Amino acid sequence: MHKIITILFIFLLLLVAPVYAGSSFQYSKLIKTDNLLGYKSVVLDKDVYAHSNHLNDLRVINDKGEEVPYFFASIRDASTIKEKESFILSEDAQYISTQDGTDSIITIQVNHLDAFRLELNADDIRGRTYGLFGVKDESMYYLSEGELFDLLPSDSSVRRGIEWTNNPNNPPVDKLRLTIHNLDGKPIKPKSVTVKYHLTKLVFKDLGNSQFRLAYGNDALRSPIYEVLNYKAILKSESITQTELGAEVKTPTKTDTPGTSTKYTLFSTNTLTALALLMLLGIGLGFRSRKKKN
Repeated sequence: MHKIITILFIFLLLLVAPVYAGSSFQYSKLIKTDNLLGYKSVVLDKDVYAHSNHLNDLRVINDKGEEVPYFFASIRDASTIKEKESFILSEDAQYISTQDGTDSIITIQVNHLDAFRLELNADDIRGRTYGLFGVKDESMYYLSEGELFDLLPSDSSVRRGIEWTNNPNNPPVDKLRLTIHNLDGKPIKPKSVTVKYHLTKLVFKDLGNSQFRLAYGNDALRSPIYEVLNYKAILKSESITQTELGAEVKTPTKTDTPGTSTKYTLFSTNTLTALALLMLLGIGLGFRSRKKKN
């Protein structure tokens, strides 16, 4: 009997945990929709990447407080060149160039998205090797290395691309650290730095009768709860309208999910009541067994 009560107690505790884990979203964005029936997609921007828990805590919530199923689409799902281009963002980046002996150290600011290529525009770019690292908080990750340039002096202002493959275990970086070893000892002087990013799109079905918000910023949620198994069939067969996210809204940590559904509150209360009754039952049985022993 004691084992059964213990198992039921643990089971109910696991049920109630997600209810409280979902009550501390710190950020949200309005999803701009046309209120027409169909699938809609939004590009996840740098605010979402900066404040989300590795995209595990994203929730699409309608104006009734209900969570709406969604799935992610990436460049791997694109079948045409035009579709692939819609998943690529190219931006000029801010950078700082310093010198360490014969090495040039270029620190490049990125915007939390999934960067995959940088282009360095500079004069006199022959005979140099490089090492590229990603920086996130206080951690540094190796990305790539190799020969940077092998061009004639007359080929000035040539744009050279450096590509790498992101390790899925590493989060999107805050900065790139490019170390260039100058074989001639002369520092390289970049004119500009461009970074390219792979974008991720969130896709959900709009029933045409609601407003939607994207809620995120919840460290307690470790994995996305909505996965559409047939999403590839949806991408091929359905017309998907791309829309936009509104401005980021910061909410107090203790505030519930925007429009939290009442059913979750009732479920939480009933679960806590059941837990309390189980605890009282366990205490009563404990006293009873002690009396029998005495």
